Amino acid sequence: MRRLLGILAAFLVLTVSLVSSGRSQTTRTRIFRSAEVLSASGVQIPFNSVANGMVELYLTIDDTGKVADVRVARPLASVTEEAVSAVKKWTFAPATMHGKPVTSRLTVAVVFCPLFGFGAGEIPLPPISSEADKPTTDPSLPATSPEVLVAKYPLDPNARSVGGTVVFRVLVGADGPPGLVRVVKDAPTMTDSARRAVTGWKFTPAQLNGRPVISGIILAFRFRNPVFNP
Repeated sequence: MRRLLGILAAFLVLTVSLVSSGRSQTTRTRIFRSAEVLSASGVQIPFNSVANGMVELYLTIDDTGKVADVRVARPLASVTEEAVSAVKKWTFAPATMHGKPVTSRLTVAVVFCPLFGFGAGEIPLPPISSEADKPTTDPSLPATSPEVLVAKYPLDPNARSVGGTVVFRVLVGADGPPGLVRVVKDAPTMTDSARRAVTGWKFTPAQLNGRPVISGIILAFRFRNPVFNP
């Protein structure tokens, strides 16, 4: 009888230990939550610009949600300034560490889509600029945000009557694949094709204390307004 009670007691201790361990692991994965965009306005294109491709930006979002700094990781001639100007007007929620707001870095990629004949082709990605790639010594930045490795233009098989900007917040897993996609700014005739394109993108995961973690990245797609001949 005593032996049976001993076995039952050991089983109970092991069960409690496993449950506690599972809860601890769940808690650890939720220690850090990345900053996210709450609202976004459209991105402008200069009248004489024919640039197609992507501008990648590293934003520093302070603990109040304000944009404290913008580093241009991947520039694109004639539209980089427009991308920077646009994101500075967006509103953000700060990252949290243990439930408390903290300053952090957030990656924003703005894609300028070709007007005609574009499909699922990959977007050229030049190397990250040396200035943006410099590591920060600010201890208040707890994580390195995801970086774009492979990007594709949206497939747009139907003629578009209007242009516009679509903005997503994309959850990036600890092993790099895109996960949940949340629409921040909608452009009804183009949002679905942009969302489908994102499923083919690849990212590096965010890093926290040298370890990969779940994080978020902001992706914007600027569709050009059609030009009609009189």
